[in-house]
Amino acid sequence: MNETMSANNYTRRFWLLNAVTALLRLLIVGRIGLSGDEAHYWTYSRHLELSYFDHPPAISYIIKFFTLLFGNNEFAVRIPAVLFFMLTSWVVFALAKRIFDGRTAFWSVALLNVMPVFSFAGAVMTVPDALLGFFWMVFIYLFWMAVNKERQLYWFGMGLALGIGLLSKYNAILLVPSAMLFMVLSPRARKWFLRKEPYLALLTAFVVFLPVVLWNLENNWASFGFQLQHGFGKKAPSFSLTLLGRCLGAQAGYVSPLLFIVFWAVLFGVFIQALRRRDEKALFLFSFSFPTLFLFNAIACFNEILPHWPATGYLVLTIAVAAVTLRQWHRAWFRRLMYAASALGVLLTVLVPLQAMFKLIPPEIFLTKAEAVRIEDGVTRAEKVDITNELYGWPEAGREIAAMLARAPEPKPFVFTHRHYIASQLSFYIPGHPTVYCLSDRVDAYDFWQRDLRALNGRDGIFVTNDYFYFEPQRVYPFSAWEKPDVLDIYRAGRKIRVFWITRGREFDLKALPPEYASSRIGMKQSIAQGIRQIDYRLFWLINRDMHFKPLDRAMNVLTAIDVRLGVNTGLVFMVAVVGIVVWFTRRDKFWPEFLLVVGIILIGGVTVHIFKDMVGRMRPLSIFGSRVSVFNEFLFKGSFPSGHSQIAFSVATYLTSRFKKYGWLFFSLAALVALSRVYIGVHFPVDILAGAIIGTAVTALILKLVKTQ
Repeated sequence: MNETMSANNYTRRFWLLNAVTALLRLLIVGRIGLSGDEAHYWTYSRHLELSYFDHPPAISYIIKFFTLLFGNNEFAVRIPAVLFFMLTSWVVFALAKRIFDGRTAFWSVALLNVMPVFSFAGAVMTVPDALLGFFWMVFIYLFWMAVNKERQLYWFGMGLALGIGLLSKYNAILLVPSAMLFMVLSPRARKWFLRKEPYLALLTAFVVFLPVVLWNLENNWASFGFQLQHGFGKKAPSFSLTLLGRCLGAQAGYVSPLLFIVFWAVLFGVFIQALRRRDEKALFLFSFSFPTLFLFNAIACFNEILPHWPATGYLVLTIAVAAVTLRQWHRAWFRRLMYAASALGVLLTVLVPLQAMFKLIPPEIFLTKAEAVRIEDGVTRAEKVDITNELYGWPEAGREIAAMLARAPEPKPFVFTHRHYIASQLSFYIPGHPTVYCLSDRVDAYDFWQRDLRALNGRDGIFVTNDYFYFEPQRVYPFSAWEKPDVLDIYRAGRKIRVFWITRGREFDLKALPPEYASSRIGMKQSIAQGIRQIDYRLFWLINRDMHFKPLDRAMNVLTAIDVRLGVNTGLVFMVAVVGIVVWFTRRDKFWPEFLLVVGIILIGGVTVHIFKDMVGRMRPLSIFGSRVSVFNEFLFKGSFPSGHSQIAFSVATYLTSRFKKYGWLFFSLAALVALSRVYIGVHFPVDILAGAIIGTAVTALILKLVKTQ
């Protein structure tokens, strides 16, 4: 009874804490200008697509929904961050309560609220990480429930959470190795590797994530390529202790310096506890913390990363820190440490919004007197140090540009800049939200929205830059003449903090624009079918031409020669014989019904394959590529899609798996080898064998289900 009352008390405290902190955030989200990132994601919402160059699409649809409700203002853009942090806190509380108790759960959420990376960056600013944090924790909660309650529904939910997490940010893929690490190290959880549920969860996630794959298919894999380069760098890795130290220092600032030390000490302690004591709770928390923290800090050894990238690794570790804190609270030195760490965390959390609203701290204190008064691009060095100044001046610049557009005759000049951050801020803050172009020498999302610039040719343009991204447009952009720039000074608390330069150019000459500033460098958008065909061909050449070795070539020569000389499908005969032998030794009393069932399944699948062959009419590789294809005795030219051999192999594998589930992995592995051999000998494309595998598996599973229900 007392335990129930105590749990209810902590639940009430949690909801009170969640409600009060959310209310405080709602009071400030509309009073601070948007950051460059937030304005950029708002611009996403004006170009709703399957995905985007920099990030997956979930953030755009969330912002679109709330701006439709509340209008295009700072409050509407930021309210999703507040709501998603509330939801994330709820899932953290629920998970910690499941693993430990209500007391630990409450203090886990309390810790989240004193860590700047979560309490401010992830709870006030609407960035993809705000969404990712929620679906990250939902996946982990459902995984805990799945391995303990053993219900299929949890695995399906995990697939949805992983898929939507991937639609939020690609970092969600790290949930997969984290779950695998726990399954490998936990004797009780290893059995799931032999169950279908984890693989169905991955399939569900892939289906949910499919829009991003399709967008990349249409756009030459631009987003995946950009993120890989962005994360791992463009040059060969070179170890740098300076980069690592800088990254760890930035993480310490985001987490709070003293808490950062505590978190890493607890991570080490959890690792020891998981290995020495075989503590599954510790192993679970370690598995969903260490891989993310290790990966990003390893990357930081040779490439500069942003400090919030590893944040999800700290998210679930918060539960472990809360548990350790409660166990060690009786130690005076530890209490003092946590009081100091939490106080510093709160200070850092509230400092940024307070500085943004009231400019409490003069930036001069961080510089020498000479350095503080030094002018850089029209602003003192001291004011450039204050990062909150970046949130100011945009409404004034927007009104100034709107006035210039109103005074200009038709056709109205187009507004443009050289950095996507400026373009997005202007798009948000110019009244009426006109189209703003970004003609940059870097590939960015604007290149995909403005592929056709012909409408700009011959028109006047208004170029905008500021002291943070100062640029002289006359050096690059081909206009017949340039006017003297209008200089817009921005003041805050009586001090000049920003400068905008707004310059009008006459008669834009599109043909003279340097190629690196045009969108043509990203290539033409292709259809989904063209993208699939491109991958299909690349995989074909990889298997058919680049993976050959002589012993396998000799074996393929012999096997295909037998097929050609005897005029029979020896593979089909062999697989039917295998099924016959298996049925004879395992179900001899029902041999003929069972054997005829398998033959019927293969025949029905074969008829389905031939119907598709006639409908699609795809030519074989030899017809398309000619003598470049490595062919082994079978010179086929028509009827490539789908593969009959793959259909038969997977039909047999599906049937055998239904009878001997323990060896399903072996049957499907052999079926996959049979299917790949058809690409190896040059008679099918990878898509053909995939289609054959799907038909064989689906037809067999359906017939077996129907037979079972009779």
